[in-house]
Amino acid sequence: RLWHIPSQRCVAVATGHTEAIGSVALSKKVGCYDVGGKASENGAGAFAVTASKDRTLKVWPLPGAAVINRWADGKGGENALNARLSARAHEKDINIVSVAPNDSLIATGSQDKQVKLWRATDLALHGTLKGHKRGVWDCQFSPHDKVVATASGDRTLKLWSIADCSCVRTFQGHMAGVLRVRFLATGLQLISSGSDGLIKLWTVRTNECESTMDGHNDKIWALDLSPCGTALFSGGADSKIAVWRDTTKERDDAVREAEEQNILMEQKLSNHLRNKQYEKALIIALELDKPYQVLKVLTEIVEKDTKNGRGIETLQKHVIKWSPDRLKQVLKYCREWNTRARNSHIAMLVVKAVVTTIPAAKLALSYEGIPEILAGIAPYAERHFDRLDRMVGDSYLLDFTLFSMGSLHGSNNEGYNEWAERSKYVLPPKEAEGKIQIGGSLIVGGKKNKGNDSDSSDDSIVTIGESDTDSSSDES
Repeated sequence: RLWHIPSQRCVAVATGHTEAIGSVALSKKVGCYDVGGKASENGAGAFAVTASKDRTLKVWPLPGAAVINRWADGKGGENALNARLSARAHEKDINIVSVAPNDSLIATGSQDKQVKLWRATDLALHGTLKGHKRGVWDCQFSPHDKVVATASGDRTLKLWSIADCSCVRTFQGHMAGVLRVRFLATGLQLISSGSDGLIKLWTVRTNECESTMDGHNDKIWALDLSPCGTALFSGGADSKIAVWRDTTKERDDAVREAEEQNILMEQKLSNHLRNKQYEKALIIALELDKPYQVLKVLTEIVEKDTKNGRGIETLQKHVIKWSPDRLKQVLKYCREWNTRARNSHIAMLVVKAVVTTIPAAKLALSYEGIPEILAGIAPYAERHFDRLDRMVGDSYLLDFTLFSMGSLHGSNNEGYNEWAERSKYVLPPKEAEGKIQIGGSLIVGGKKNKGNDSDSSDDSIVTIGESDTDSSSDES
């Protein structure tokens, strides 16, 4: 049936197919709709193309716009359309028919897995596109290039060259059969819908899926673009019609604005660092999510507070102001910093500021994810403390050597005894079999000499202060 849209009246009926009609397409050239009379009947004007389950393709000439308007205004009955061309197109049901932008070619897709190109003037076969493994549900001509896009039940889209009927691109990504495909206005991208209820946007040049849209719960049988290209319409078996709006410009503007804001914030950060305004710099560095800059600022804050004898007061003031998300962000930084010995000192000071400012019960219950982050910090912290213990234990030998060098001028041990009383380990020493273990490796202790007993085993440990010279003199 031919419908007059302004009056919403059926003005003509085309009769000729013997079975149900599966697809209809109209010619694309707007100027041809003004052609009427004998020229229109001979194929110079607009036309309609129909494909049916009877496996035939028919071309129906349309009268000019003036005749159609006269039919719409008249009170007579329906007019008849006569087929100008007819051809047996496929061996199985025809699912889709499409007309080229210049009205020169007609494409048909069928359940026989083939797409055929026909000349619109005489329905002579131009070429056959073979390659799909299942029936073809849709085929569309590019608005700018000499290519055809096809959608098939084998879950793929294919792009074909009209010149030699070869496949130039294959797009894979749908989880079920692809039912509809359309070119976007520029011809550089494709939009497709499938039985999986998804709509996908593809870039022709890269063969990549740029976006996936999920708005239906069943097969999407209908897909088309608005004339201006800013909206997409889809209809599915879930009885829904979805309208999609192109937000590319808004996203690009948002990205551009974010980049400009980021540049401005980085400039402010540099200015604060140059002017040694570390507290302001810390706030900006955290907003920009720059761990290295945060570490640099925290190091400067700690050094400044150490010189002024304020400990971690400044860090504690910042911890009080931090939101749960910000606190989690900083502790994640500390977890990463703590994996390296050179940054562990700052990481431990920040953790100390957190646990001394916020009660442990609140950290465990009110801050989601914090206990897991702290659990990741603990193993490396223990390793660093063990390393410090070993360094402290090793330093005893150096201190004893320097003290002994100084005691050559006298036998005054008061200074050494005072130093020994003031010295403390990072972690308390451990005892193993009556011997004191420092830092996991150094053993301080040994057997006491009794009288002139010169027997000693090879594995005996020499007490600090004892030497081989003294032992030899005792034996003599």
